[in-house]
Amino acid sequence: MNRDSIENKVIIVTGGNGFLGSQFVPYLQSKGAIVKVFDRSADAAVDITSPSEVSQAVAEIVEEHGRIDGLVHTAALDAVPGAGNPQFSPYESFPLELWEQEFKVNLTAAQIVTQAVAPIMMKAKAGSIVFIASDLAVIAPDNTLYEKGLFKDIAYVSSKAGMLGLMRAWAAYLGPYNVRSNALVPGGMKNTQSDEFAAKNGSLNMLGRMAAPGEYNETIAYMLSDASSFMTGSNLVVDGGRTAR
Repeated sequence: MNRDSIENKVIIVTGGNGFLGSQFVPYLQSKGAIVKVFDRSADAAVDITSPSEVSQAVAEIVEEHGRIDGLVHTAALDAVPGAGNPQFSPYESFPLELWEQEFKVNLTAAQIVTQAVAPIMMKAKAGSIVFIASDLAVIAPDNTLYEKGLFKDIAYVSSKAGMLGLMRAWAAYLGPYNVRSNALVPGGMKNTQSDEFAAKNGSLNMLGRMAAPGEYNETIAYMLSDASSFMTGSNLVVDGGRTAR
């Protein structure tokens, strides 16, 4: 048996139309997985902050396929830095409304979806849940990366750190059912940032660059496959060595 295969695995990806999700979804599909996207902008829109919508969507998947083999928590609010963006406000004046909104999407929604999916996996005594954290879940942000007066979104940093606690709690709870819960801890990936920002960010890690789009795809597939069958409660750090410096 090919233990690293994800062929025919039924996998939910939250935020599947976002920056990372739009990389994960086609890659997993190319490996033969049956991928279900939970995203408000998807064709079959699912509001992951709504327990009722999530429960209905999960029930429909189980009715169609009889199981759920994997869950990837990719959904997150993470703005590109820029002047006038309230997500990069000084911390003492960071808007409480924005804090609550980010925690709702970045952390609370992960709990809502896991609550709906976990019983299916527990009954099957099989499954893999992957929480997408961040290198900033384990280290402090370097605010010298940003223009003067801008500071890395404190709600993003805090909610991503919370993802690690959520992951470990579920790992301990689900272990007796042979259901695994782990976190990917990625470094920054080149998106629409300026070349100057990318160079500064890359200089913080050992490889001297930001991740290129697609560089986390194989890691996600590994975490969903039986090749990682003895891995649970773990933070898999893929950050170019930034957190090890």
